[in-house]
Amino acid sequence: MSLVNSFINQIGRELGRDVYRSVTASPKRNRNKLKIIDSQEPIYDQVINFELLADDVNTFRHLVNLVEKAEHVDHKDFEWQNLFYQLDNKIDFCKDNLSSDLLPQLNNLDEINAINCKKVKEKHVNYIETIIANYRVSITKYDRIKVTLAFLLSFFGLRPSYYGETYSKTIVNILYLLTLGSAIYFGFLTYFNPRDFSGNLPNETIEDLARIQSVGKNLIIIATFLYLVFLYRGARKILNVRSEIENDKTYAIKFENYKNELLK
Repeated sequence: MSLVNSFINQIGRELGRDVYRSVTASPKRNRNKLKIIDSQEPIYDQVINFELLADDVNTFRHLVNLVEKAEHVDHKDFEWQNLFYQLDNKIDFCKDNLSSDLLPQLNNLDEINAINCKKVKEKHVNYIETIIANYRVSITKYDRIKVTLAFLLSFFGLRPSYYGETYSKTIVNILYLLTLGSAIYFGFLTYFNPRDFSGNLPNETIEDLARIQSVGKNLIIIATFLYLVFLYRGARKILNVRSEIENDKTYAIKFENYKNELLK
């Protein structure tokens, strides 16, 4: 039993090994050449495509090369477990099919592969803990926010500050709302007192005053519509943040469970 099995618990491991061993190796050995050692393929593909070469020593060297490459696999890659699982199978396969003179060296290589697996596992667990910590920071930051208060502050353009965003966004929001408020204010003045707030427009006849009132009315409608759009966009951002936080909580739990499985 390989030492890597102490670190990786794979369902169907023995079944996979039996299927791999069922492939007849002898017809291929005379055709295969030493051509994969310097391959530029991803390490996982190289391990999957590993085959017995024409010479036992060359096969062993090729396997050593793969073990050395696996040692430097990216610990952020979630395929690392499968990589060592597959490499473990190749080592066991070579134990059964290479010369018995190489068995001590293969056993030693098996131990090296187990040590490499453990090192990558430790780095991967630390990486997972970093991910979980980042989720926790985000969750803690936004869990203090009250949705109702966030909605109320949106009416005054203060939502960005409440969410800890840059003050420039809040300033822009306030200036925008002041502009809309001024438009609505002057719209009302124009609509209810068209003669005094006609500007350069003629205001002598009833038709002139009606046109001026129409301008004021349109100004009120446009400014009110833009304000409602502003509130709608703010509400969407608030709800999106809440949705993201719920997703963060879900992912944090999943990563916690994943980490616990790794540590078993």
